[in-house]
This record gives sequence, structure tokens and C-alpha cells, in this order.
Amino acid sequence: MRSTLFLILLSVITSAQATLTATFTSSGKTVETQATLPALQVTAGEPPAPGLAPGAFTATYKGTLNIPKRYRLTFSVEAEGKVALKIDNEEVLFTDGVAERLRVNPGEVPLEISYTSPASGVGSFRLYWEERSEFPRVAVPAEAFTMATDAPIDAAHLFASHNCIQCHAAGDLGKNAMPELKYAGPNLSTIGDRTHEAWLTRWISQPEKLKPTTTMPGMVDHTKPEGAQAAADLGAYLATIGTGQETGTAPDISLAQNGGAVFHNLGCVACHTKPDALEPDYDNSRIPLNNIAAKFKGRALVAFLKNPQEHHVAIKMPNFAFSDEEAHSLAAYLTKTSTGRHTPDPSEFPPGDVARGKALATSLNCAACHEGLEPSASTAPKLSDLKNWTDQGCLGPDEKRGKSPRLQLTADEKKALTPDVLPQLEHDTVEAYTTRQIEALNCTSCHVYNGAASLLSMTHAESKDLIAHITAHDERLIQSKPPLTHMGAMLHTTFTEKMLLGKVQPRPRPWLDMRMPAFPLHAQQMALGLAQHHGLTTSSPDQTPPAADQVEIGKTLVTNYACNGCHGINDLKPAAFEVQGINFGMVHDRLRPGYFHEWMDNPLRLVPESKMPQYPAFPGILDDNKHKQFEAIRLYLQSLHKK
Repeated sequence: MRSTLFLILLSVITSAQATLTATFTSSGKTVETQATLPALQVTAGEPPAPGLAPGAFTATYKGTLNIPKRYRLTFSVEAEGKVALKIDNEEVLFTDGVAERLRVNPGEVPLEISYTSPASGVGSFRLYWEERSEFPRVAVPAEAFTMATDAPIDAAHLFASHNCIQCHAAGDLGKNAMPELKYAGPNLSTIGDRTHEAWLTRWISQPEKLKPTTTMPGMVDHTKPEGAQAAADLGAYLATIGTGQETGTAPDISLAQNGGAVFHNLGCVACHTKPDALEPDYDNSRIPLNNIAAKFKGRALVAFLKNPQEHHVAIKMPNFAFSDEEAHSLAAYLTKTSTGRHTPDPSEFPPGDVARGKALATSLNCAACHEGLEPSASTAPKLSDLKNWTDQGCLGPDEKRGKSPRLQLTADEKKALTPDVLPQLEHDTVEAYTTRQIEALNCTSCHVYNGAASLLSMTHAESKDLIAHITAHDERLIQSKPPLTHMGAMLHTTFTEKMLLGKVQPRPRPWLDMRMPAFPLHAQQMALGLAQHHGLTTSSPDQTPPAADQVEIGKTLVTNYACNGCHGINDLKPAAFEVQGINFGMVHDRLRPGYFHEWMDNPLRLVPESKMPQYPAFPGILDDNKHKQFEAIRLYLQSLHKK
């Protein structure tokens, strides 16, 4: 089979992410970063790598190919700029971007790519390979590489995600600054309407216990009497902030069973432990739900599920566009199941004093991260005034921290936060931002990525009991989610952005119990960043009318191949339902032409669990040329597109 090499590679690579080491140099400054693919895309005015200013640059990518058996490979490159390639320490010469066939022996084979950008600093490259008897010319995939050494701590990401700049002003960092620097904590202007005082006190006392992944710092030491009093005072004050209006009735607990089914079908255990789990899942960093009933007042949980971003724009919880029925039933399940299972008080708290809590919130400058509070008259030192970051204050040892917050950082993470991080804050890239968000938003919890299984595939069975009562629960239809691996090369950036905004209707895969939620804050940048991962730039569907004769040929081929067995054609439903495919009316809006041809040539190479068969050329049409036939099919699908 033509997919042999790739299927072997997929079975060999089990690491979370296959990587290369990339070294960039510009204006005498050098930075080192990690890359998932031998590909690059730098647009006008964009830095080539985090920490470097825009402008001309060079880059060197180093990695190790994992070759399962001897092959004769033809490497080629598409680039804006100059590319040199070494395989097994031998230079590979290109003629018009294509090298001669090269014998590559099995084992670990070093690869090195040297790239020189144009003077403008705008550049790109993609490395391709081809094996005549195995697979056609395709971009070298991440799965072909063995894993590089562990990536160093991303100090810039730590700085941004812990909202350091909200207290320590840095001035205007410019248009290429890290987007996360603008993010802050939740708006607390109605926190008392939504949240119980007891939970607020517990949260202030020990945020990392209630949510181990939190970036909320510890503001008090609850182990000391004065710290426990401060927590109670702050909780009492925050509980008074709001309109004073009723939040509506609590969820109808009779809906809990239906809500449990929603919880399972949407794969919530990919990011959360079940609400009756008393201990967090530290190994997989899943967010506990055992404090839900203790946290939310009245109908506040329903409102949160309907619009998680309402009070916290940068929240990592996505928007599932829940119907009223789904939101009410899910809230009922979470509330009923977590009742009585909240994390116990870490200390004995005395009664809180609202006036003292208000004064304390001001003195601690909680308003630096949270809207709805009174700002402090005193401010933290500017970044430019901090000389030794780890000597005292937030990053210093406990005995020198003073009134500074206790950050949820390890000793190594604190050590990594030095003034050297400042250039990375000022010069960020869309590609780097997207890489960070793939991790921060738990994208790999649901999606396979570069050969690594999703967390959901290992945890979904935990909630299977929640649908045991549904005797007719349909498990005949394939429930596999599309892999994230090729997403940037697969989808037009316009479609990716619509998906991340939650604006794609109808759903591409309506047969899935799960559905793609919206991440509105990140949609535009991640759509571009996913493409840049593959060395590609923005794309949108071609609006040129396809040639009528090619459309007819494509329609004939679709009929001959009986594609309607699995694929609907606009309003025409598929003839079979066991294994559905994307409606053909959506294909042109979604797929880049290059990916369409790779998919048609061999679907299993891109998605090993796919049920899509590999089709040979149909005899007697277009000189029996499979590529021409697939292009005719693509043009026919374009003709079906509804604008």
C-alpha cells in the first residue's frame, strides 16, 4: 500500500509532539525555539521568531528522521528565500526546487535545513518528499521525526499567563507584543450575585487546591490566624459586590440524568474530572468540578454555561452554544453530583468583615487584574525598575516576599523568569501564539495531534455510566474526531476562523455526539497560526466559476464511485448512514485544493482510522489520469457550493 511508510511511522512515534530545534538569527541576535514541522511562514511586519525584531533573518532547523526501512526519497522545496538541505550530514542539491532521488537507509537519520530570508524579512519554505512506490509528493510530516530534547521552560508564556504585566507596567510594547499580555482575570462587578461567600473564602485561601491549573496567586497565608481572617474578610466583601438582585431559581435536579448524558456525549471528561471525584487529576491537569454546587448561586451556573466569556473574556472554557435544555440539564447534573463533595475548608475561618475586606482588596491592588474593584493608590515597580527579579517580591523566597502574591510556580519556573524575557514579550509571532494556545486551551484533549492520542480516548470511559439508561443510544456511527495534525494545511483560514468563532452552520459532522465549541478570543490569530505551522499563509475559497465540461466529468465520476453512499449532496441525503462523510456542498468552502488531492490520493495516510477508501483511476476518463480525475471531482464539488 502507498501508505506503508506513514502507517509504520505512526505506530513508532508515540510522543506527545515530534519536534525540531530551530535557531533564528537577525541583526546579530540569536534565539532558539522548537518547531513541529520543517516549514516556515513569516508575513510582512512580523518577527521571524519570538524575541527577534522584524527584518531579514537566517534560520536553521535540525531534527532526526525516523526511517523504518530503506527508501529512495525525492526531496523538494517550495520557498520564498534560499533553502539548503542536509540529509545524514550530506548536502542535497536542488534544481528548480527538486533534488535527485536519494537512498536513505533505515534508522535515525539527521536532517538539517538552512534558510535565508529575502531582505524584506518576508519569507517561507515547505519541505516535501516523495517515494515512487509508496506515496506521492507530500509535505514531510511531523510524525516522521523522532522527538527532540524537552523544550525549555517558556518564560514569556509564564509571565503573560500569570498577568505579571497587570501589576508591573512595561509601557507600549508595540503591535507584535504577546496578545496574552492584554488578558486579565474575571470581572468581579457582579461576583456577589453569582457566587457563595464560603466558596470565595476557600478560593482566596487556597486557589491551587480548588483548581490546580490556576494562575490565580495566593494572596493570604491561611495557615496563620491573620491570613485566615484576611481570607474571610475578602470573601465577605466580594460577596456584597453586585446588584443585590436574585439570580433566579437553582437548576431543576430532576433534569440531572439528562445532564449526565450531555456531559458524556460532549466529552467533558477530556478537560474535567467528574463532579463526584474528590481528588484532582494532577497527572492530566484536568479541572475539578466537585466545588460546582458550593460555588454557584441560583441560576448563575446556567448563565455561565450559556456564555462562559460574559465575565471573563480570556477564560479557557469554550462556548458550546448550549441550548436552554442542555444548559439547564447539565447544570442540574453538575449541581446534584457535586453537592456535599466540595473541598473542605483548609482552615477554621472566623466571621468576615466587609469593611476590612474592602480595604484589604484595595491595599492588595486586586483591581490590577480584576475589573469591578477600587484600584490601589500604590503600584508595583515598573519592569524597567526591576533589576534582580528573583531576589525579593513575587519571585523571591518566602522570607523576602513581603506582601507580594504567592505565584503558582515551581522553583525552576521562577528561576526562568528573568529580564531576558522582555524581548519575547515585545516580539511575538502568530505561529508561537497558536502553539501556546493549543496547549493552554487543551486542544489535544479531544484531538489527535502529530501522532499522539487525545486525552479523551483514555478518559471517556469514565463517564460511560452516565448513558447507561439510554437503551437506544446509537453507537453505530463513527465517533472519531478530526485530527488537529493537518488542520492548518487542510482548511481555508476563512473556514478555520468561522469554526473557532462558532459560526459554521450547518455543522460539518452532525452525526457526532460531540461538537466543536467556540474560542472567540483566539479565532483570528489561531486560524492564521495553524496555517503558518505548515508554512502556509491565509487562504479562502476560489470564487472563479469552474469549467462546465470538467464539472460534468466530475459529476460522472462521483456517480461512478457511488460517493452518495456516504456523502450528502446539499439537500440530497446520503444513501447509507453507518459511516457518514462531509456533505459535498461544504467541501469547497472548507478544503484547500492541495489537501483535497492528498486526501483523495490516500485518506489513510492523513487519517489512519478513516473509513474513506482509496480510489484508483476510473478507466476510460481523462486518459485514466487519477490526478486529472480528482481535479474534475473537486471542480464539481466547487459547483455545488452555496454562497
